[in-house]
Amino acid sequence: MTRLDDFYKGQSLWALLMIATLWVLTPHPSHAVTQFQDYQSGKAQFELNANDKNIPYEIFFHSLMPEQTLRLTSSRAQLSSRVGLNQQWQTLDWKDGQLQWRAPKTPGLYSLETTDKASGHKIQLSVFVLRPASEMKNGVLNGYKIGSYPQPLKGLPTYAAPKGFIEVTAENMNTKITPHFTLGQFLCKQAGGFPKYMVLKQNLLENLENLLASVNEEGIRTDSFVVMSGYRTPAYNKAIGNVANSRHVYGDASDIFIDAMGKGQMNDINGDGKVDKNDAHYLYQFASNHAIHDHREDLVGGIGVYNANSAHGPFVHVDVRGTKARWGI
Repeated sequence: MTRLDDFYKGQSLWALLMIATLWVLTPHPSHAVTQFQDYQSGKAQFELNANDKNIPYEIFFHSLMPEQTLRLTSSRAQLSSRVGLNQQWQTLDWKDGQLQWRAPKTPGLYSLETTDKASGHKIQLSVFVLRPASEMKNGVLNGYKIGSYPQPLKGLPTYAAPKGFIEVTAENMNTKITPHFTLGQFLCKQAGGFPKYMVLKQNLLENLENLLASVNEEGIRTDSFVVMSGYRTPAYNKAIGNVANSRHVYGDASDIFIDAMGKGQMNDINGDGKVDKNDAHYLYQFASNHAIHDHREDLVGGIGVYNANSAHGPFVHVDVRGTKARWGI
């Protein structure tokens, strides 16, 4: 072999090495597509109703007063269900397309799992047996300050004080209540130890899941929203100077923003190179789209846009009060 052959051989090896290196370092389109496709809506794969309320997701929640009966119904012929506390399971029997389970006296979180035997699909329902509001003394429930609820605004039932509260502990606060949200995300920012108490409505979570799916479909990839403020006790709501009948005290409101980068503030979701109120306006446009309400009155409510200040970045308020309200736009 001549020196010229050695030279070309060396050049060829060098070229192959460079090609291999560039292939490893270069982002591949298929990988980017896979990342986006990782988002899953978590929609339920079979029909199941709890006390006549459709369960829309594979992971969902329901609240009951102590000793209240939960009735599951379905048109599916082959279902099996079990209910558990601390992994101690009890089988529940289906008959003629329904089963009934009576909630125990003791408040807490009970897991109810239903399986479609034909397909193997499951629905996991977190059942919160509520701590009755009647146990409050001077606005304090089991050592946790709730405060006093105002008289219902204009006598509307949507402004009635809750009859019971979800009991939140250090052990259950990270429970998934829908595919993309946990119980603790909506907990009041009020100081104090466990147990804590809260109110949370199913239709708020359905609205947020619809909104989350909508922004992901448009290419804004995020697995959840940051919930700046979810439930507020009347005591905490008063302490921060908010109006007494804020929807936050009724458990059907949340202040949210998108932070897929983990920077603690809204992302530049409109792509203009900066984070400001325009990003909140962009999220507002998604939230005000009638399609995410599924044409249901119980998913209609208030949407507000807020600018950044020294305490927080821009965000959007979303609630499901049942009537349309808009502000800050």
